[in-house]
Amino acid sequence: MSAVVLEVDPALVGRDLGVWHMVPWWVTMPVAIAVGVALVWYFIRLGASDVPRGRRWLRRISVVFAVAALVPLVRGLTFVHPHEDRVGFAVAWSMVLLTLVVCLILALVDVIVTMRGGVREYRELRRETLGGRRGERGDG
Repeated sequence: MSAVVLEVDPALVGRDLGVWHMVPWWVTMPVAIAVGVALVWYFIRLGASDVPRGRRWLRRISVVFAVAALVPLVRGLTFVHPHEDRVGFAVAWSMVLLTLVVCLILALVDVIVTMRGGVREYRELRRETLGGRRGERGDG
């Protein structure tokens, strides 16, 4: 069994760095590939579904950002040690955070668009069921 040689960043020499465990590549790579395949399958499946065009567009962009987050995620978990390459480690995790924040914002926009569509459908159903003119407030 070979010992891992760690070349510490010169700015960190003399500091108590503590133990830092990296995830082995044989764990991160298959998981990232499986998640990537699932996201690509979902992206393709969105084209054939009955999802409205606006929501499909939002979901596809969010899938693209999620796939883009996989590369820096694997890099930060497996290949960039924070004691050796602080900048590379920070860049990898910053990219992961940025892409996932974009995914979260797109998911919130999708929720708002979906809720607006649901309210619109509810009002139309209420108008058809209870009568009344279009735009009338109803039983409120």
